[in-house]
Amino acid sequence: MSLIAAKIVVTPTLMWAVSAAARRWGSLVGGLLSGLPLTSAPISIYLAAEQGERFAADAAIGSVEGLGAVTVSYLVYAVAAPRTGGLAAALLALAGFVLGGALLHGVVQPGLWLATAIDLPAMALVVALCRPAAGTESPARRARPPRWDMPARLAAATALVLMVSGLAPHLGSGLSGVLAPIPIISWPLIVFARAQDGVGAALEVVRGSAQGAFGVLAFYVCVHLLLGRIDPVAAYAAAIAVSAACVLPWLVARRRPLSA
Repeated sequence: MSLIAAKIVVTPTLMWAVSAAARRWGSLVGGLLSGLPLTSAPISIYLAAEQGERFAADAAIGSVEGLGAVTVSYLVYAVAAPRTGGLAAALLALAGFVLGGALLHGVVQPGLWLATAIDLPAMALVVALCRPAAGTESPARRARPPRWDMPARLAAATALVLMVSGLAPHLGSGLSGVLAPIPIISWPLIVFARAQDGVGAALEVVRGSAQGAFGVLAFYVCVHLLLGRIDPVAAYAAAIAVSAACVLPWLVARRRPLSA
């Protein structure tokens, strides 16, 4: 299978699986799963295959910085969503991502470890902000989504993956890395959850995505440290395993199912 074919097949398959999980077990679980490196890992693998292992390892630094920008977008959304409409909140979050990326990658350029130190408390803050208040848990299950719902999600996620990986040769490793952690699966889930189930469900996806971001961060740190030093298959296997181990406690701590 060619890389283009893999992008077209793998991404919508993952998007479908996460969306189905969100419908079955709730928005929080959907967010957690979408926060895993389900698209970040394929993008990094595509970069390594197409641009070389050193390129992908260097891009991982930009990805850690980009993850900080993603976290800024989650923070903005968590603050704006209860106070604005769905479109306004999404646009404000996008602006937060752009400004965060410009600051972290274009101005500060903190590098791997300082960016990690910035990301960790920011992600914890998102989780705290999106925690539902007592008596305001997830809304009741809505009617079956319209027929166009799933195709629209799959198309949005696939288009984003193709865009990020296609632009990589022109952007270089740094900017490619910044774009790699764009929440390709999370944001369609957030938007659709807001449209179909309201602000509470959207914030549950954000909270789960922020929890999953701990695993994404671990993935990129491992990729940078291991890729080029050991066999690439082993490097990515180790990075994915560490990522999953970081997210597993959040899944175990989930006390009850939430409706999507």
